[in-house]
Amino acid sequence: MKATNNKKFDTVKFFRLIKEKLAEKMADMTLEEQKVFLKQVREGKIKIA
Repeated sequence: MKATNNKKFDTVKFFRLIKEKLAEKMADMTLEEQKVFLKQVREGKIKIA
């Protein structure tokens, strides 16, 4: 059996939360709107976390 460590920061959990937040915000957007939105997120104009 594999030993588990109690981590202060769980990367997988963090990115799953980010993915869920992005999905909620982009649910009703068209493809073009999604592209613009994701570009703004990558540029740091919109904060997700």
